[in-house]
This record gives sequence, C-alpha cells and structure tokens, in this order.
Amino acid sequence: MLIRILLLVMLLAAPGVRPAFSHEGHSDGDALAPPAAAAPRAEAHSDLFEIVAVVGPDRRLWLYLDRHATSEPIDGATVQVTVDGEDIGTATRASEAVYVLTNPALDRSGQRNLVFTITAGEDMDLLPATLEIPAAAAALTAAPAAQDLLSTALREPYMWAAGLLLLLLGMAIGRAAAPRPLPPLVVVEPPAAGTRPHALPSGAPIAERVAAAPAVLALAAILLVPVISRAQPLDAPRRQPDGSIFMPKPSQRLLGLRTGPAELGEASVTIRLTGQVVADPNASGRVQASEAGRIEPAEGGFPALGQRVARGEVLGFVVPIMAAQDRVGVRASIAELDALIVIGEARVRRLTALTGTVAAREISDARAELEGLRQRRAANLPAVTGREPIVAPSAGLISVIRVAAGQVIQAQEPLFDIVDPGRLWVEAIAFDPAAVAEVSAASAVTASGQALRLGFVGRGMTLRQQGLPLHFRIDAGAPGLAVGQPVTVLVETPRRTAGIVLPAEAVVRNPEGGQVVYEMPSAERFLPRPVRVQPLDGQRVLVTAGLDRGARVVTSGAGLIAQVR
Repeated sequence: MLIRILLLVMLLAAPGVRPAFSHEGHSDGDALAPPAAAAPRAEAHSDLFEIVAVVGPDRRLWLYLDRHATSEPIDGATVQVTVDGEDIGTATRASEAVYVLTNPALDRSGQRNLVFTITAGEDMDLLPATLEIPAAAAALTAAPAAQDLLSTALREPYMWAAGLLLLLLGMAIGRAAAPRPLPPLVVVEPPAAGTRPHALPSGAPIAERVAAAPAVLALAAILLVPVISRAQPLDAPRRQPDGSIFMPKPSQRLLGLRTGPAELGEASVTIRLTGQVVADPNASGRVQASEAGRIEPAEGGFPALGQRVARGEVLGFVVPIMAAQDRVGVRASIAELDALIVIGEARVRRLTALTGTVAAREISDARAELEGLRQRRAANLPAVTGREPIVAPSAGLISVIRVAAGQVIQAQEPLFDIVDPGRLWVEAIAFDPAAVAEVSAASAVTASGQALRLGFVGRGMTLRQQGLPLHFRIDAGAPGLAVGQPVTVLVETPRRTAGIVLPAEAVVRNPEGGQVVYEMPSAERFLPRPVRVQPLDGQRVLVTAGLDRGARVVTSGAGLIAQVR
C-alpha cells in the first residue's frame, strides 16, 4: 500500500507524466507513427545524418544523432535548432551522442516546424522535421485513473526503480529520525489503588515513529519527483500490429545496432558440405604394439594428454608374454647355447695357444662359431627377460592414451595417438561429385562460429557412404580445434551469381523457421523481410531474393531485434 501511494504521488506531481497522444511526427513515406504510448517525437535524415527528436516529461527536447547509412552515433557534433523560423539555441551534450535543449518555445502545444543545423567535423547539413507537441490542458482533463497510473508506472522500468529507491530511502530516514528511548533517571512509583493509570513514557516514541514515517516518505517522494521528471525519456521496444518493431534510439544504442546499404553484386556459387577435422597424415602418428606383452611405464612415467613429445622419444615399454611351454623351450635353448658357448670359448683358447702349429683358418673358424653362438643367445634372451621400447613416430601433442601400467595388450593394438595442432586437415563428403568438380576456394565454420580458411588438397576416387571424400588443409592456425570436431565446409566454384552480399549475422531465423533480415525504413522502425540466401564463407552470405536494392539493412544486432515481443 505504501508503494502504491508513493507511485501515485510521483505520477501526479511530475509535470511530464501525461496520457499518451497519437501523432504522426516526421515520416519517411510509408513509415508508421510510433506507438501511442511513446513520447512525442520527430525524425529527419539526409545522406549524411539521421536525427530523432523526443520531447521529454519536462518538455525538454532530447536529440539523438547518427550516421544515416550505418546508424553509428555521432558524438561531439554541433546541433542548432530552429522552431517555426525562430532560432532557439544550440543543443548541449547530455551524454555520448545525445543532446538536449531547453526553451520556452517547446512548452506551447501544437504542431512545430523544426530545422536542425548539424555540423560534425567537415560535414554540415540542414534537416527539417515536424513535431506535434500535445496540449497540457488536455492532459489534465483526461487524467487516467489510479489503477492506470499504477500499471503505467509498473511498465516503465525507471519509475519502478524510482519507487524502490524512495521506499529504501524513506525507511532509512525514518529509522535515523526515530528517537531512541533512554532509561528513566528516576524510578516511577506504581499508581495508587483507585487512580487512573497513565500511558507509559516509552509508548510516546513508538507512536511518534509510526506517525512520522509516512510523512517522511511523502516528503522524500516530493523532493525526488523533479529529479525523476527530468530524466531522459525511456520508451520500451515493442512489436507493432503490422509486424514491424518499434525500437527507440536509446535501446538501439544499448544493443549496438548497425546498418548498411543493400548493394547488388556478384559472388561465386558456393556449395555447403558437412565435414570434420582430421589429423594431417604427414604430421601425426599412431603408436601400436608390434607383439603381445605387458605395458610398463618409462622412467618418467607415461606422457599426459596434451603433452608435447619429440620424434623418437620413448613413451613406455612392452614386456613380451609367452605361454609356459614356450617359455620352457626358450630357456632350454638358452641353456644349451650357454653350454656351447663355454665349449667354444675353451676351443678358441686351446687353438690360440697352438698358434704356429695349427692352421690360422682353423682358429678363425672357431672364433666365428663362438660369435654365432653368442648372437643366438642374445636373440633368445629378450623373449624371457627383455622388453621392447615404445617410440613416438612423429612430433606433436599426445591426443589419445589407451595404456595403463601392467596392462596386457595384443599385437597391433593402438596405444597412443600423436597430433600436431598446427597442421590439421578438414575432410568433407560431397554427395554430388559433379558439383565439386572444380574448386576455386574453400572455408569452414565451426559450431561456435569460428571461421577457418581452407586450402584444397585433393579428392578421393572411391565413394564412401555414397559420397566423395574431399580433403582440405587449414591454412591459418586455428587454436581450440579438436580432431573429429564437426564443421560446415563452404566450397566456392568458378560459377558466378548475382545478389546482395551481407554479413552472416544479418540473417536470423523467425519463429516459423524461415530466414529473415531486418530492414530499417525509418529511424526507429524495423521490418522483417523474408529472404533466400546462399552462404559465401563463414562471415558473408548472398541474398538472392526478398530484398530490394538500396534498402538499409541491420548488419549487427539483428538477433536481438528478433527477440522483441
């Protein structure tokens, strides 16, 4: 109840709070008037500038100045205003690219002819406009009911914030102004029997606090009403009955909207393919076991995911495993070789001692036979006690690890995958081989919108899943990519087609799932235009139908406009 009273006091005391007036303002041919609940406004534009004039609650004139082609705000300009042929002065800068003007000529109701003289750097222009200022008398006689005022205040965010601020401020003032009861200096004797009891002294401060709180809050509301009434008018964006969207200039500044002209041009016919990131076969490797065995880590342990390794670096060891019968046979063979080696060494020593009496050829044959026995023993020994090192076949980052200490593996089982992140490819599948017979250029886009520049490597000669595989090289480094990541590949062909080239973010989906762009026929009005587009690369599209040449199209922030309801 207290908040309701405060809002009613503010709405009744504010000089600029008046019922809505429907007006035409300055229009550009087929441009509709702004919503009836919006503040009185007018707009004008030329090839250089676009200006919107809005009458605030206190009859001050707020001016929003932009570049007409791009809707880029212009700050630091000089705006001189003439009303009905009378120069009323130069607008002062209120904030970035926002100017304000106060003059008694704006207090008179009726239609006003405005002329804006704008100077921004070396550019200068005159912009005429017509502004309809509502009558103050009509506003007073047609004051809405308290429920309408309350609902209007709740719809306006700045009025709701002001009411909450007043509530908190009133509570703080009331708490600070309330006297605190002090302990009595003397002991009050209880009243004698038969006498009428008087109110306790401690009850007086509580009653005064309760009575003073509404007065303090009302006083704070009255003091802050002039401040609120002089605030910048904040009209809410809304969707019009005809499907267009009313977006006031302050909201456009907050959303960072930008526009651009729709110009005809030519572009290559682009084919959209589905692909994925793959490793360059010349800069990647897969480590596999050459025989069955048990895995043992290297001295420093197994490499971690993402760790960079060099070519030839030892990643671990494989200890061969054999059946018990085979192991017994190998050990028996080693024992037999050990005995033959002992006999051979004795024979070589004996023949060497008889040098001169024994032929040198016989001594040489004995030594060769001994060396052969030793090599046979060395070849059989690892099968029982040795281990085979696991070596990195290429340099790069560890992408996949499939080993653990003590794990038993089979021959040809993959253990590690090594990928060089600076050398990645993209593989795409084309289901119409004739359409990609000639490739001029290619690009790709990830699901997050990251654009990749590709270079064509080659095409396969065997169909895979009824499609022809194509390989592309990622020319520029693209951090954050992963092998197997899906991408959309855009292949440019030598064929040319005409259309309007726009940024990819200018095209959004409507609730029905169709593709639309937003045309800006006037300063604060946006129209959705269904279009047919073809992708060019990850950042541009070609509009082939649905958009007229010369239209001003939203190139940045179209997705935010689509969310206005």
